[in-house]
Amino acid sequence: MTKTEVIDLAKERLSQVGHGIVFDVIESGVRQDDSWWYVPVLATRNGRDVPREITVGVYSNIEDDLERQHNVNVLFVPVVSEPAAG
Repeated sequence: MTKTEVIDLAKERLSQVGHGIVFDVIESGVRQDDSWWYVPVLATRNGRDVPREITVGVYSNIEDDLERQHNVNVLFVPVVSEPAAG
């Protein structure tokens, strides 16, 4: 599977989550290490970072689905937004 295919799958699955959460895959940070794909993701709701205790379950479920359905090992890496300058 190519980097572009992994990114597209990740975006597709994350877009289905709902609950007002916006997931932004940081494409420049996606990398492969052996059989694993590391996919950095910024999760926000109403312009604020979503707490990790919420996203960890979401990410885990999608990672499991991708492995079962597409035979690809993905690990979502949570990213936090930069604090506003001021």
